[in-house]
Amino acid sequence: MAQNPFGIEKEALTTGEVARICNVAARTVSKWIDAGRLEGYRIPGSRDRRVHFTALEAFIAAHDIPVSRGALTTSASVRVLLVDRDRAATESVHEVLAGLGGLTVEDASDALSAAIACGACAPDAVIFDCSAGDPVAFVTALRTNPNFAATTFICTGPVRADAGAQFVRAGFVAYVNKPFSVRTLLECLPARADSRRAG
Repeated sequence: MAQNPFGIEKEALTTGEVARICNVAARTVSKWIDAGRLEGYRIPGSRDRRVHFTALEAFIAAHDIPVSRGALTTSASVRVLLVDRDRAATESVHEVLAGLGGLTVEDASDALSAAIACGACAPDAVIFDCSAGDPVAFVTALRTNPNFAATTFICTGPVRADAGAQFVRAGFVAYVNKPFSVRTLLECLPARADSRRAG
């Protein structure tokens, strides 16, 4: 596939990618889509949105928006998958992480959809909440696949007497008690996707 005018080889862009191109927050892009100002669509079974690059080109031209065409090629983003049954919590964390820049965020509500999403988006980090299924079975299954050898797995859930030690032994890099601060999650995430994948 040939690169589109924004320097990437795909037909649809995430709200985070559109935000970097337009120099705005990802939430602003979501508002444009929700208000019908920017043509976009939701991925079935998810709250994630996509914008076809031709729709973005038309939007930029119609609104005379200055763009950063090199924004997507100069710094690779860290791909994060949020897995949690609590949709309100997921939406809040998703919005904050996506708005920080440098992170591409997807979400899933259970272990099965998370496993499918892992195969589709090859995340650099997975934040898996205990409410979404059996964390040990999930991480054990994915850790046996060499494609996820470099993936950072973080487990979240209620305060535990063992501080989540069983989850760390199973293959998670950390167990984070809920409620948590986004800063706590960020400290567990890999720095950049391109630095981890080099070599």
